Amino acid sequence: MYPLTPLSLSLSHPTDHHQVGGDVDVRRKCCVVENSIKPRQKAKMAAIPPPSEQALHTETSHLVTNKVEGAAAAPVTNNSQESENSNMEKIAEPINTQDLVFDLQMVMDGFTQCKGDDGQLYLDGYLRAYSELNKFLQILGTVFNFVSHDIQKKVTILQCYRKGGAGDYYFSIQSMIEYERENNLLTSNDQQSGSRTLLRLHRGLEFITGFFLEIQKASDTSGLGTAASELYGRTLAKHHNWVLAKTAGAVLLMMPNKQTIIERMIGGNQAVREHNEALMPRAIEIMTSVYNLTQKLYEDYDILDLP
Repeated sequence: MYPLTPLSLSLSHPTDHHQVGGDVDVRRKCCVVENSIKPRQKAKMAAIPPPSEQALHTETSHLVTNKVEGAAAAPVTNNSQESENSNMEKIAEPINTQDLVFDLQMVMDGFTQCKGDDGQLYLDGYLRAYSELNKFLQILGTVFNFVSHDIQKKVTILQCYRKGGAGDYYFSIQSMIEYERENNLLTSNDQQSGSRTLLRLHRGLEFITGFFLEIQKASDTSGLGTAASELYGRTLAKHHNWVLAKTAGAVLLMMPNKQTIIERMIGGNQAVREHNEALMPRAIEIMTSVYNLTQKLYEDYDILDLP
């Protein structure tokens, strides 16, 4: 029998912790990467365009039709128009953001802003959305304590690169991959690769999106443990060894029921619940779209299996 510990749910590959060096000062370690790049190598990257100003745009025009395994959003049809209009009325109701333990609107805004009209996937929006998603994982309780800490470390690494001396090369996921590929950083043992770090967050997004869908479908009294464990088996387990996958699947069986999770999210405020329920279908749609676009990008660069 394997020990059921929160450690089992880390998004990291088993080698990640060795490479990062455990709980070292992430900000100090991740900001040295640009110092290791020779001027001649930096010159090779001049062809990467600088970040352009990104206007907010309609998400629907960029939707990807591929489904996220275990996490695809239902398409909007004419038959669902009346329901959608009702949802939009609820969204329009004023909500005090200070009442929100977890702000689903912020997740939607971040991932929407991630998708540029120029085809770029902008890193700032992605990280804003993921930071808010991490609050949701914290709501789930001690089972997710370690994975929440692991996500925060990865988000911090990418934020550090974005603000560092090489930050202009980290304005989008595409520019980050190009920069690290040209400078042999994708599999570097000296510092954490941003592309590799984001790949771990990307894999986690498939699970989180699928879990939102399970919450949406479940009744208030439904236990979510079995659904979460099975979803993990279809998503993150593919990237974990057998022992870790078995342990994590067992830990997820201890997931509380929907009512408990909702109460933690809304703090007893029914208006917040109605607000989140109205947003949830759209949030799942946007998250699915960003997942699919990122998946296609990593496939095109043939780096879905970065060690």
